[in-house]
Amino acid sequence: MALAFRTCVVVYWLALVIWVSVLISAGVAAMSAFTVLPEESLGLTLERFAAYEPDHGRIAAGKVLEPIFTFVDVVQVASGSVVLLMLILMFTLFGREYGQSWKRPANLARMLAILLAAGLFLVRAITITPEMNRDLQAYWQAAEAGEVERAAALRESFDSLHRRARPLFDGSLLALLVAVGASAVATLPRRFGAPGQSSKLDPPALLNRPRS
Repeated sequence: MALAFRTCVVVYWLALVIWVSVLISAGVAAMSAFTVLPEESLGLTLERFAAYEPDHGRIAAGKVLEPIFTFVDVVQVASGSVVLLMLILMFTLFGREYGQSWKRPANLARMLAILLAAGLFLVRAITITPEMNRDLQAYWQAAEAGEVERAAALRESFDSLHRRARPLFDGSLLALLVAVGASAVATLPRRFGAPGQSSKLDPPALLNRPRS
Protein backbone atom coordinates (compact mmCIF):
# COMPACT_ATOMS: atom_id res chain seq x y z
CA MET A 1 0.00 0.00 0.00
CA ALA A 2 2.90 2.34 0.75
CA LEU A 3 4.22 1.89 -2.81
CA ALA A 4 0.77 2.63 -4.23
CA PHE A 5 0.58 5.83 -2.19
CA ARG A 6 4.04 6.93 -3.28
CA THR A 7 3.12 6.29 -6.93
CA CYS A 8 -0.10 8.24 -6.54
CA VAL A 9 1.75 11.21 -5.04
CA VAL A 10 4.44 11.18 -7.74
CA VAL A 11 1.86 11.11 -10.55
CA TYR A 12 -0.12 13.82 -8.80
CA TRP A 13 2.89 16.11 -8.52
CA LEU A 14 4.00 15.44 -12.09
CA ALA A 15 0.59 16.37 -13.47
CA LEU A 16 0.29 19.43 -11.21
CA VAL A 17 3.73 20.73 -12.19
CA ILE A 18 2.94 20.23 -15.89
CA TRP A 19 -0.34 22.10 -15.46
CA VAL A 20 1.37 25.06 -13.80
CA SER A 21 4.30 25.00 -16.24
CA VAL A 22 2.20 25.23 -19.39
CA LEU A 23 0.29 28.23 -18.02
CA ILE A 24 3.49 30.06 -17.11
CA SER A 25 5.11 29.15 -20.43
CA ALA A 26 2.09 30.37 -22.40
CA GLY A 27 2.10 33.68 -20.53
CA VAL A 28 5.81 34.23 -21.11
CA ALA A 29 5.50 33.31 -24.80
CA ALA A 30 2.58 35.70 -25.32
CA MET A 31 4.37 38.53 -23.52
CA SER A 32 7.49 38.04 -25.61
CA ALA A 33 5.76 37.65 -28.98
CA PHE A 34 3.38 40.59 -28.62
CA THR A 35 6.16 42.80 -27.24
CA VAL A 36 8.81 42.11 -29.88
CA LEU A 37 7.06 41.29 -33.15
CA PRO A 38 4.75 44.33 -33.39
CA GLU A 39 7.67 46.77 -32.98
CA GLU A 40 7.87 49.12 -35.95
CA SER A 41 11.65 49.05 -35.81
CA LEU A 42 11.60 45.45 -37.01
CA GLY A 43 9.88 46.46 -40.25
CA LEU A 44 8.07 43.12 -40.34
CA THR A 45 5.86 42.63 -43.40
CA LEU A 46 3.85 39.58 -44.40
CA GLU A 47 3.43 39.06 -48.13
CA ARG A 48 0.20 37.15 -47.60
CA PHE A 49 -1.32 40.21 -45.89
CA ALA A 50 0.11 42.81 -48.25
CA ALA A 51 -3.37 44.25 -48.86
CA TYR A 52 -3.66 45.06 -45.15
CA GLU A 53 -0.98 47.51 -44.05
CA PRO A 54 -1.37 47.71 -40.25
CA ASP A 55 -0.72 45.04 -37.62
CA HIS A 56 1.62 42.74 -39.54
CA GLY A 57 3.66 42.19 -36.38
CA ARG A 58 0.50 41.49 -34.38
CA ILE A 59 -0.73 39.05 -37.02
CA ALA A 60 2.63 37.26 -37.02
CA ALA A 61 2.53 36.98 -33.23
CA GLY A 62 -1.00 35.60 -33.37
CA LYS A 63 -0.04 33.05 -36.01
CA VAL A 64 2.81 31.84 -33.80
CA LEU A 65 0.82 31.70 -30.57
CA GLU A 66 -2.52 30.33 -31.77
CA PRO A 67 -1.35 26.68 -31.98
CA ILE A 68 0.59 27.12 -28.73
CA PHE A 69 -2.51 28.17 -26.79
CA THR A 70 -4.50 25.35 -28.36
CA PHE A 71 -1.83 22.90 -27.17
CA VAL A 72 -1.86 24.51 -23.71
CA ASP A 73 -5.61 24.00 -23.41
CA VAL A 74 -5.28 20.34 -24.41
CA VAL A 75 -2.53 19.83 -21.84
CA GLN A 76 -4.66 21.53 -19.21
CA VAL A 77 -7.50 19.09 -19.84
CA ALA A 78 -5.15 16.09 -19.60
CA SER A 79 -3.09 17.23 -16.61
CA GLY A 80 -6.09 18.61 -14.75
CA SER A 81 -7.94 15.32 -15.16
CA VAL A 82 -4.96 13.38 -13.81
CA VAL A 83 -4.58 15.74 -10.84
CA LEU A 84 -8.25 15.39 -9.91
CA LEU A 85 -8.13 11.60 -10.32
CA MET A 86 -5.05 11.29 -8.11
CA LEU A 87 -6.64 13.59 -5.55
CA ILE A 88 -9.74 11.40 -5.42
CA LEU A 89 -7.59 8.27 -5.01
CA MET A 90 -5.66 9.89 -2.16
CA PHE A 91 -8.84 10.77 -0.30
CA THR A 92 -10.67 7.50 -0.91
CA LEU A 93 -7.98 4.79 -0.88
CA PHE A 94 -5.53 6.21 1.63
CA GLY A 95 -7.60 8.62 3.73
CA ARG A 96 -6.63 8.88 7.38
CA GLU A 97 -4.17 6.00 7.10
CA TYR A 98 -1.70 8.28 5.32
CA GLY A 99 -2.95 11.60 6.64
CA GLN A 100 -5.01 12.23 3.50
CA SER A 101 -8.38 13.00 5.01
CA TRP A 102 -10.03 15.72 2.94
CA LYS A 103 -10.94 17.50 6.19
CA ARG A 104 -7.30 18.36 6.91
CA PRO A 105 -6.76 22.11 6.28
CA ALA A 106 -3.97 21.51 3.73
CA ASN A 107 -6.02 18.94 1.82
CA LEU A 108 -9.11 21.13 1.92
CA ALA A 109 -7.10 24.10 0.66
CA ARG A 110 -5.54 22.23 -2.26
CA MET A 111 -8.84 20.60 -3.20
CA LEU A 112 -10.66 23.95 -3.32
CA ALA A 113 -7.78 25.60 -5.20
CA ILE A 114 -7.65 22.84 -7.82
CA LEU A 115 -11.42 22.88 -8.28
CA LEU A 116 -11.31 26.67 -8.67
CA ALA A 117 -8.54 26.43 -11.28
CA ALA A 118 -10.42 23.76 -13.19
CA GLY A 119 -13.68 25.71 -12.98
CA LEU A 120 -12.12 28.93 -14.28
CA PHE A 121 -10.54 27.01 -17.15
CA LEU A 122 -13.84 25.39 -18.09
CA VAL A 123 -15.68 28.72 -18.02
CA ARG A 124 -13.08 30.23 -20.33
CA ALA A 125 -12.85 27.19 -22.61
CA ILE A 126 -16.62 26.85 -23.01
CA THR A 127 -17.91 30.42 -23.04
CA ILE A 128 -15.07 32.58 -24.39
CA THR A 129 -12.39 30.61 -26.25
CA PRO A 130 -14.59 29.33 -29.13
CA GLU A 131 -15.81 32.87 -29.91
CA MET A 132 -12.27 34.22 -29.64
CA ASN A 133 -11.04 31.63 -32.13
CA ARG A 134 -13.85 32.46 -34.57
CA ASP A 135 -13.07 36.18 -34.38
CA LEU A 136 -9.36 35.54 -34.78
CA GLN A 137 -9.79 33.40 -37.89
CA ALA A 138 -12.25 35.90 -39.37
CA TYR A 139 -9.84 38.75 -38.59
CA TRP A 140 -7.04 37.03 -40.45
CA GLN A 141 -9.31 36.34 -43.42
CA ALA A 142 -10.48 39.97 -43.56
CA ALA A 143 -6.91 41.24 -43.25
CA GLU A 144 -5.73 38.95 -46.03
CA ALA A 145 -8.54 40.20 -48.27
CA GLY A 146 -7.71 43.84 -47.49
CA GLU A 147 -11.06 44.48 -45.76
CA VAL A 148 -9.70 47.10 -43.40
CA GLU A 149 -12.91 48.14 -41.66
CA ARG A 150 -14.14 44.58 -41.12
CA ALA A 151 -10.71 43.53 -39.87
CA ALA A 152 -10.65 46.43 -37.41
CA ALA A 153 -14.10 45.50 -36.09
CA LEU A 154 -13.10 41.86 -35.65
CA ARG A 155 -9.90 42.86 -33.92
CA GLU A 156 -11.86 45.00 -31.47
CA SER A 157 -14.25 42.11 -30.82
CA PHE A 158 -11.32 39.76 -30.21
CA ASP A 159 -9.62 42.26 -27.89
CA SER A 160 -12.85 42.61 -25.90
CA LEU A 161 -13.08 38.85 -25.45
CA HIS A 162 -9.39 38.68 -24.56
CA ARG A 163 -9.95 41.21 -21.78
CA ARG A 164 -12.63 38.92 -20.37
CA ALA A 165 -10.50 35.79 -20.72
CA ARG A 166 -7.34 37.22 -19.14
CA PRO A 167 -8.65 37.32 -15.52
CA LEU A 168 -9.83 33.72 -15.86
CA PHE A 169 -6.43 32.61 -17.14
CA ASP A 170 -4.60 34.50 -14.39
CA GLY A 171 -7.06 33.23 -11.78
CA SER A 172 -6.38 29.63 -12.79
CA LEU A 173 -2.65 30.15 -12.45
CA LEU A 174 -2.99 31.85 -9.07
CA ALA A 175 -5.24 29.07 -7.78
CA LEU A 176 -2.74 26.45 -8.94
CA LEU A 177 0.10 28.21 -7.16
CA VAL A 178 -1.97 28.05 -3.98
CA ALA A 179 -2.57 24.36 -4.69
CA VAL A 180 1.18 23.78 -5.04
CA GLY A 181 1.83 25.31 -1.62
CA ALA A 182 -1.01 23.39 0.04
CA SER A 183 0.07 20.16 -1.66
CA ALA A 184 3.61 20.57 -0.36
CA VAL A 185 2.22 20.65 3.18
CA ALA A 186 -0.26 17.81 2.57
CA THR A 187 2.27 15.41 1.03
CA LEU A 188 5.32 15.92 3.20
CA PRO A 189 7.91 13.10 2.94
CA ARG A 190 7.05 11.89 6.43
CA ARG A 191 3.72 10.77 5.02
CA PHE A 192 5.44 8.31 2.71
CA GLY A 193 6.24 5.81 5.43
CA ALA A 194 4.13 2.87 6.43
CA PRO A 195 1.04 3.56 8.54
CA GLY A 196 1.90 4.14 12.14
CA GLN A 197 5.60 4.19 11.41
CA SER A 198 7.45 5.94 14.22
CA SER A 199 9.45 9.01 13.34
CA LYS A 200 11.51 8.83 16.54
CA LEU A 201 15.25 8.39 16.19
CA ASP A 202 17.00 5.44 17.78
CA PRO A 203 18.97 6.40 20.90
CA PRO A 204 22.72 6.81 20.39
CA ALA A 205 24.66 3.56 20.66
CA LEU A 206 26.94 5.03 23.34
CA LEU A 207 23.98 5.34 25.71
CA ASN A 208 23.25 1.63 25.32
CA ARG A 209 26.72 0.47 26.41
CA PRO A 210 26.81 -1.12 29.86
CA ARG A 211 28.65 0.86 32.45
CA SER A 212 31.87 -0.70 33.77
